[in-house]
Amino acid sequence: MASDLKSLEQKAQQLLGEHKYEDAGDLYFQAARAFQKEEKHNQAAICLAAAASSLALMFGQKTFQRIAYLYEEAAREAEVSMDLEYASMLYKYAAVSYERDHDYLAYSECFFRSKESYRKFLFFDLFRASKKDDNVEIKFNLKLVGRRLVPLITLTFSSLVWGHGERPHRTAFFGFLLVLLCSVLYTRGHLSRDNMIIKPDLFQATYFSFTTFTKVGAEYVIPIGFSKAVAVIEAFSGLFILPLFLTGLCRKYLRF
Repeated sequence: MASDLKSLEQKAQQLLGEHKYEDAGDLYFQAARAFQKEEKHNQAAICLAAAASSLALMFGQKTFQRIAYLYEEAAREAEVSMDLEYASMLYKYAAVSYERDHDYLAYSECFFRSKESYRKFLFFDLFRASKKDDNVEIKFNLKLVGRRLVPLITLTFSSLVWGHGERPHRTAFFGFLLVLLCSVLYTRGHLSRDNMIIKPDLFQATYFSFTTFTKVGAEYVIPIGFSKAVAVIEAFSGLFILPLFLTGLCRKYLRF
């Protein structure tokens, strides 16, 4: 079986050299399906990517749904085989193909998965796991800290806060949680209202928290002591979270 697959790949490469792109693409696709049955996901990913490239060469600058689909399937196979850097690249190719076909929902999903695959690659590159005597050991790779740690932190923050620009509902949820958290903290402190110091209940604290976060502001309410620090942090966070939400919303839905 292995020799048959090898000859199939060689024949596909030969057809590719003869500029018979459609036939080469079909053979690469057959080889990919055979590798999938044997659960050789890395080889399947390479063959699917080669099939997509063959079709892309055949159609020139035009792109079609099938090419994007093959790149996406190849990326999934690369993910299963834990070749995450390769998966990230393939998802990016799929995203570009979907965008040219004006399939923006599929583009959004592939773009998101491309970023997530690369984020996972950075994580597993920094924290390498090894198995010894049925025990899994995780080692921190100090040599890669300079190149991997900052991009990993940036991508993790981007994923959590707005899903790399493709999940604006995450930003709304994050902002909502921040408002609620600050509301609880305000109930632990004091506010000044009409020259009177009050200990706000949850409703009053939530109102003050919302106006602080959105920069509307309640002129007659002033934080005192510990509440001042909470208000500063919340207002500063709102400066970034609200624009991120609007940017993500426009980025995702104005494509249509």
